Amino acid sequence: MVELERFKLYAHVDHADDDQLILSMIAAADTAVRDMTGKVPPSETDELFDIAVLQLSAHWYENRTPVTDVSVTEVPFTVQMLLNYIAMSSRYPEKEDADGADQ
Repeated sequence: MVELERFKLYAHVDHADDDQLILSMIAAADTAVRDMTGKVPPSETDELFDIAVLQLSAHWYENRTPVTDVSVTEVPFTVQMLLNYIAMSSRYPEKEDADGADQ
């Protein structure tokens, strides 16, 4: 899973005020990437998978207000492209559901 310090470096966050929120967003983004793609990273450190988690969690962090005066920001194209690539790639093992059967 993506570490807090790596996220803070990626998202240019230089304070600890939101650490718990950020950790929750990282965990949620990791789950979302797994659920949306049906895949898991092939190893503990997979840069492509981690970048998808970083980009999604950073997007959520930067756009965490559900209602704004400006248009709502959609998930960036690069996140969609990474999710599609991971979902289609045979390099990534299938995610197993809780009872151990393939999805």
